[in-house]
Amino acid sequence: MKIYFNANNKAHLEVLRDCGVKNVLLSHRYSYANITKFKDFDSVMVVAGTKGNAEKYWEFLRSKREYYDYATQFDVYYDMEETIKYYNKEKEQGIDWTLPVLQENYLQHISRIRPEPDSYVCLGEIHGKLETEDQIRKLPANLKYHGLAKGKYIQDRTFSSIDTSAWISAAMSKKTEIWSSNTTYSMFFGEKGRGMIPQLRHSCEVYKDNMNK
Repeated sequence: MKIYFNANNKAHLEVLRDCGVKNVLLSHRYSYANITKFKDFDSVMVVAGTKGNAEKYWEFLRSKREYYDYATQFDVYYDMEETIKYYNKEKEQGIDWTLPVLQENYLQHISRIRPEPDSYVCLGEIHGKLETEDQIRKLPANLKYHGLAKGKYIQDRTFSSIDTSAWISAAMSKKTEIWSSNTTYSMFFGEKGRGMIPQLRHSCEVYKDNMNK
Protein backbone atom coordinates (compact mmCIF):
# COMPACT_ATOMS: atom_id res chain seq x y z
CA MET A 1 0.00 0.00 0.00
CA LYS A 2 1.22 3.50 -0.86
CA ILE A 3 0.76 6.24 1.76
CA TYR A 4 0.40 9.87 0.68
CA PHE A 5 1.42 12.26 3.46
CA ASN A 6 -0.45 15.52 3.68
CA ALA A 7 1.94 18.42 2.98
CA ASN A 8 0.32 21.82 2.61
CA ASN A 9 2.87 24.26 3.99
CA LYS A 10 6.60 24.89 4.35
CA ALA A 11 6.80 23.18 7.76
CA HIS A 12 5.16 20.01 6.41
CA LEU A 13 7.44 20.06 3.38
CA GLU A 14 10.63 20.30 5.40
CA VAL A 15 9.64 17.63 7.92
CA LEU A 16 8.47 15.14 5.29
CA ARG A 17 11.60 15.69 3.22
CA ASP A 18 13.84 15.16 6.27
CA CYS A 19 11.95 11.93 7.08
CA GLY A 20 12.47 10.56 3.59
CA VAL A 21 8.78 10.54 2.65
CA LYS A 22 8.25 9.65 -1.02
CA ASN A 23 4.59 10.49 -1.67
CA VAL A 24 2.66 13.65 -0.78
CA LEU A 25 -0.94 14.84 -0.94
CA LEU A 26 -1.59 18.51 -1.68
CA SER A 27 -4.82 20.45 -1.32
CA HIS A 28 -5.48 23.03 -4.05
CA ARG A 29 -6.72 25.50 -1.46
CA TYR A 30 -3.36 25.62 0.31
CA SER A 31 -0.86 24.58 -2.36
CA TYR A 32 -1.92 26.27 -5.60
CA ALA A 33 0.95 28.77 -5.31
CA ASN A 34 3.77 26.47 -4.17
CA ILE A 35 3.23 23.12 -5.88
CA THR A 36 6.52 23.54 -7.77
CA LYS A 37 8.39 23.08 -4.47
CA PHE A 38 7.24 19.44 -4.28
CA LYS A 39 8.70 18.27 -7.58
CA ASP A 40 11.44 16.19 -5.90
CA PHE A 41 8.95 13.74 -4.34
CA ASP A 42 8.29 10.44 -6.11
CA SER A 43 4.53 10.94 -6.40
CA VAL A 44 2.27 13.94 -5.89
CA MET A 45 -1.50 13.72 -5.59
CA VAL A 46 -3.67 16.85 -5.72
CA VAL A 47 -7.16 17.16 -4.24
CA ALA A 48 -9.69 19.97 -4.55
CA GLY A 49 -10.16 20.23 -0.78
CA THR A 50 -13.11 21.78 1.00
CA LYS A 51 -14.85 25.08 0.20
CA GLY A 52 -13.11 25.26 -3.15
CA ASN A 53 -14.01 26.85 -6.47
CA ALA A 54 -14.42 24.43 -9.37
CA GLU A 55 -13.32 26.79 -12.13
CA LYS A 56 -10.17 27.84 -10.26
CA TYR A 57 -9.35 24.21 -9.49
CA TRP A 58 -9.73 23.18 -13.12
CA GLU A 59 -7.52 26.03 -14.28
CA PHE A 60 -4.91 24.93 -11.72
CA LEU A 61 -5.07 21.34 -13.00
CA ARG A 62 -4.48 22.48 -16.57
CA SER A 63 -1.67 24.93 -15.85
CA LYS A 64 0.25 22.79 -13.33
CA ARG A 65 -0.22 19.35 -14.83
CA GLU A 66 3.53 18.71 -15.12
CA TYR A 67 3.93 19.02 -11.33
CA TYR A 68 1.59 16.27 -10.14
CA ASP A 69 0.98 12.59 -10.87
CA TYR A 70 -2.65 12.26 -9.80
CA ALA A 71 -5.49 14.69 -9.27
CA THR A 72 -8.94 14.00 -7.92
CA GLN A 73 -12.03 15.45 -9.51
CA PHE A 74 -13.83 18.42 -7.95
CA ASP A 75 -16.26 16.77 -5.55
CA VAL A 76 -18.90 17.59 -2.94
CA TYR A 77 -18.74 15.78 0.41
CA TYR A 78 -21.59 13.31 0.99
CA ASP A 79 -23.29 14.29 -2.30
CA MET A 80 -23.16 11.74 -5.10
CA GLU A 81 -25.36 13.64 -7.55
CA GLU A 82 -23.41 16.90 -7.42
CA THR A 83 -20.10 15.05 -7.53
CA ILE A 84 -21.16 13.16 -10.67
CA LYS A 85 -22.24 16.44 -12.29
CA TYR A 86 -18.78 17.92 -11.69
CA TYR A 87 -17.10 14.75 -12.98
CA ASN A 88 -19.08 14.86 -16.22
CA LYS A 89 -18.40 18.56 -16.64
CA GLU A 90 -14.67 17.96 -16.30
CA LYS A 91 -14.81 15.39 -19.07
CA GLU A 92 -16.77 17.80 -21.28
CA GLN A 93 -14.03 20.40 -20.78
CA GLY A 94 -11.31 17.93 -21.74
CA ILE A 95 -10.04 17.32 -18.22
CA ASP A 96 -10.13 13.57 -18.62
CA TRP A 97 -7.30 12.60 -16.29
CA THR A 98 -8.88 13.27 -12.88
CA LEU A 99 -9.68 10.41 -10.50
CA PRO A 100 -13.39 10.04 -9.72
CA VAL A 101 -14.36 10.47 -6.06
CA LEU A 102 -17.14 8.24 -4.76
CA GLN A 103 -19.51 10.04 -2.40
CA GLU A 104 -22.56 9.08 -0.31
CA ASN A 105 -22.94 5.54 -1.69
CA TYR A 106 -19.85 3.86 -3.15
CA LEU A 107 -21.65 1.02 -4.92
CA GLN A 108 -24.33 3.16 -6.53
CA HIS A 109 -21.75 5.74 -7.52
CA ILE A 110 -19.65 3.11 -9.29
CA SER A 111 -22.71 1.82 -11.16
CA ARG A 112 -23.46 5.36 -12.33
CA ILE A 113 -20.03 6.32 -13.69
CA ARG A 114 -18.94 2.82 -14.79
CA PRO A 115 -15.15 3.18 -14.55
CA GLU A 116 -12.99 0.98 -16.74
CA PRO A 117 -11.48 -2.16 -15.12
CA ASP A 118 -8.26 -1.45 -13.21
CA SER A 119 -9.15 2.25 -12.98
CA TYR A 120 -8.00 4.27 -10.00
CA VAL A 121 -10.92 5.69 -7.99
CA CYS A 122 -11.10 7.50 -4.65
CA LEU A 123 -13.38 6.80 -1.73
CA GLY A 124 -14.96 9.89 -0.26
CA GLU A 125 -17.52 10.13 2.54
CA ILE A 126 -20.49 8.01 3.65
CA HIS A 127 -22.61 8.71 6.72
CA GLY A 128 -22.03 6.11 9.45
CA LYS A 129 -19.16 3.80 10.32
CA LEU A 130 -21.03 0.53 9.77
CA GLU A 131 -22.37 1.58 6.37
CA THR A 132 -18.91 2.77 5.32
CA GLU A 133 -17.24 -0.48 6.32
CA ASP A 134 -20.00 -2.60 4.78
CA GLN A 135 -19.66 -0.84 1.43
CA ILE A 136 -15.87 -1.10 1.50
CA ARG A 137 -16.22 -4.87 1.93
CA LYS A 138 -18.53 -5.02 -1.11
CA LEU A 139 -16.38 -2.96 -3.47
CA PRO A 140 -15.68 -4.69 -6.81
CA ALA A 141 -12.20 -6.19 -6.99
CA ASN A 142 -11.48 -5.02 -10.54
CA LEU A 143 -10.74 -1.43 -9.51
CA LYS A 144 -7.90 0.26 -7.58
CA TYR A 145 -8.89 2.38 -4.61
CA HIS A 146 -7.41 5.40 -2.87
CA GLY A 147 -8.86 6.14 0.57
CA LEU A 148 -9.28 9.89 0.98
CA ALA A 149 -8.72 10.67 4.68
CA LYS A 150 -8.92 6.91 5.32
CA GLY A 151 -5.77 6.57 7.43
CA LYS A 152 -7.58 4.23 9.82
CA TYR A 153 -7.68 1.63 7.04
CA ILE A 154 -3.91 1.48 6.74
CA GLN A 155 -3.99 -2.31 7.18
CA ASP A 156 -6.91 -2.92 4.82
CA ARG A 157 -5.72 -4.58 1.61
CA THR A 158 -8.73 -3.22 -0.26
CA PHE A 159 -6.81 -0.01 -0.78
CA SER A 160 -3.94 0.57 -3.17
CA SER A 161 -3.23 3.83 -1.37
CA ILE A 162 -4.44 6.07 1.45
CA ASP A 163 -3.53 9.52 2.71
CA THR A 164 -2.97 11.16 6.08
CA SER A 165 -5.20 14.20 5.64
CA ALA A 166 -7.46 13.12 8.51
CA TRP A 167 -4.45 12.93 10.85
CA ILE A 168 -3.28 16.43 9.91
CA SER A 169 -6.79 17.89 10.21
CA ALA A 170 -7.15 16.50 13.70
CA ALA A 171 -3.79 17.85 14.81
CA MET A 172 -4.35 21.34 13.39
CA SER A 173 -7.91 21.76 14.65
CA LYS A 174 -7.25 20.03 18.01
CA LYS A 175 -10.35 18.00 17.28
CA THR A 176 -11.15 14.54 15.96
CA GLU A 177 -14.18 12.33 15.45
CA ILE A 178 -14.61 9.20 17.57
CA TRP A 179 -16.66 6.27 16.27
CA SER A 180 -19.43 5.08 18.57
CA SER A 181 -21.72 2.35 17.20
CA ASN A 182 -22.89 3.71 13.83
CA THR A 183 -22.29 7.39 14.48
CA THR A 184 -19.53 9.74 15.66
CA TYR A 185 -18.96 12.38 18.30
CA SER A 186 -16.37 15.17 18.46
CA MET A 187 -13.38 14.90 20.77
CA PHE A 188 -11.53 18.15 21.50
CA PHE A 189 -7.94 18.56 22.70
CA GLY A 190 -6.09 21.36 24.46
CA GLU A 191 -7.94 23.87 26.63
CA LYS A 192 -11.24 23.22 24.89
CA GLY A 193 -11.02 19.53 25.67
CA ARG A 194 -10.06 19.69 29.33
CA GLY A 195 -13.55 18.58 30.37
CA MET A 196 -13.44 15.62 27.98
CA ILE A 197 -10.52 13.80 29.62
CA PRO A 198 -12.77 11.00 31.02
CA GLN A 199 -14.26 10.38 27.55
CA LEU A 200 -10.78 10.39 26.03
CA ARG A 201 -9.54 7.81 28.53
CA HIS A 202 -12.58 5.65 27.83
CA SER A 203 -12.01 5.85 24.06
CA CYS A 204 -8.33 4.99 24.47
CA GLU A 205 -9.32 1.93 26.47
CA VAL A 206 -11.93 0.86 23.91
CA TYR A 207 -9.53 1.25 20.96
CA LYS A 208 -6.26 0.31 22.66
CA ASP A 209 -5.78 -2.78 20.46
CA ASN A 210 -5.85 -0.61 17.36
CA MET A 211 -3.39 1.88 18.85
CA ASN A 212 -0.99 -0.86 19.85
CA LYS A 213 -0.82 -2.02 16.25
